[in-house]
Amino acid sequence: MIAITPLAHEKLSSFLAENQTSPQVRVFLPSGGCGGDSQLALTVDGPTDNDVSVQNDGLTLSIDKKLHEVTGSVTIDFKDNGFDSGFFVEPEKSLPTQDSNCGGCRDCC
Repeated sequence: MIAITPLAHEKLSSFLAENQTSPQVRVFLPSGGCGGDSQLALTVDGPTDNDVSVQNDGLTLSIDKKLHEVTGSVTIDFKDNGFDSGFFVEPEKSLPTQDSNCGGCRDCC
């Protein structure tokens, strides 16, 4: 499951419209992830057969099925803390670290 807060939906929809970009957004783990400070990120990309996807009021939100198994549900939020503002993608489960039994991102996400 992928959830998005009302503020994040507003900000993301506005950003996509201003940039005349498709309303299809992917949650992903940037390469080099699975380290201690791994963070999920967003990119503009349509769903594939290997994804879990949801429609949310004009947005298509997708995440790879294998990554979704690792993260559980994810929530997309927008925070504006002055110097530290932007989109945050919070997983239900902690992301694995290199020291975990997951064997690194190649095997788990």
